[in-house]
Amino acid sequence: MAKPIQTITETVDLTIDALGAQGDGIARYQGASVFVAYALPGDRVRVSLSPKGNAAFTGRVTEVVTPAPNRVVAPCPVFTQCGGCQMQHMALADYSAWKKAQVAATLATRGIAMPEGTPLITTEPGQRRRANFAATKDNDRVTLGFHEAMSSNIVPLEDCLLLTPALRASLPHLRALIHAALHNKQAADIQVTETLTGLDVLVLSAVNLAEARRQPLISVAREADFARVAWAHGKAQPEPILMARVPQIRFGGHLLDLPIGAFLQPSVAGEATLVEAVLKGVGKAKRVADLYSGCGTFSFPLSAKARVLSIDSAKPAIAALTTAANRAGLAGRLEAMARDLDQSPLPPQDLKPFDAVVFDPPRAGAEMQARMLVKSRVPLVVAVSCNPASFARDARLLLDGGYELTQLTILDQFLWSHHAELVAVFKRR
Repeated sequence: MAKPIQTITETVDLTIDALGAQGDGIARYQGASVFVAYALPGDRVRVSLSPKGNAAFTGRVTEVVTPAPNRVVAPCPVFTQCGGCQMQHMALADYSAWKKAQVAATLATRGIAMPEGTPLITTEPGQRRRANFAATKDNDRVTLGFHEAMSSNIVPLEDCLLLTPALRASLPHLRALIHAALHNKQAADIQVTETLTGLDVLVLSAVNLAEARRQPLISVAREADFARVAWAHGKAQPEPILMARVPQIRFGGHLLDLPIGAFLQPSVAGEATLVEAVLKGVGKAKRVADLYSGCGTFSFPLSAKARVLSIDSAKPAIAALTTAANRAGLAGRLEAMARDLDQSPLPPQDLKPFDAVVFDPPRAGAEMQARMLVKSRVPLVVAVSCNPASFARDARLLLDGGYELTQLTILDQFLWSHHAELVAVFKRR
């Protein structure tokens, strides 16, 4: 049994041998693993060590003694401080190869082989249309930005290479908004989404918006030309504070009024990649169930070639989808219903009418629905996932239940991070 690791205060020089699933470099010291953030295989680094449990260390780089051949200068001035990106220091080709290998390794834990020729598609910087910022007000000054890695500390943000120009330009206005809305010693999170009609802003705070702060907030929002500003206090329903214009997005050529706080793919380009893969996977199916549909990212494009039933637990999303479908003249071709598929998955008898099922669940996956699909005779399943681990679990169920994995697409729209999204096609054997 390994001896308990003692606290170590001195620094040591280590050579990084491997790269972990979270993007941290891995070295060995005194027979124990050392996990070093922002280090690459081949780096010789000077690190300060801290115990990580009884059998490992974490290391903080104090100096890169000898850089690895594929180490590059990070383009962001707050890289290694801001927790948003983990991999800006790695050459893009090697970064993409690592991300693809991580997906393959995750699938392998469930005995699943990645199909030959699986593509990895990467979005460009400057395309993120959604962002979640953290903010505090203290001594009449606002700090707004992203959290440090594994910390509640906020890294002040003046710019972000990942964001669209509209979101980048909004940062001073968001600081002014929080300054107008909060008292000192108060904090909030801000969700900002770029829509066709302008920025949609949702402030989430443990405190309610004071009545005396309402008009100053509205004045700042009008000056910034935000489309909508809403406020959510604790677990209460969000309250619209200003509605200058209805935030709208377009799915499959059809306009949809975006509900407050609704889920939306992070980038237009990433969404287009996912939609293309889903449409290709569904093929000539004429009756499709779109499960965990949200507001209809896939439902509307699918409705151009098939009759679609959209199901999601978020009632505002289903209401918005229904309104948009009716406005577009899709009644009878695109129907929607609210249902919690985690608690009440569609059973085999309800799946009988469909010749294809699409599902795009949250990170926890769709285990219960996958079990129901195995019991059904649905010939084609297209699975979309933002979590390769839960995807691998659900895919194993489908494979053991008589399906074959025929296509896989990997999307990297969370650039410079360890996250990956997948679109997989399963056909009945």
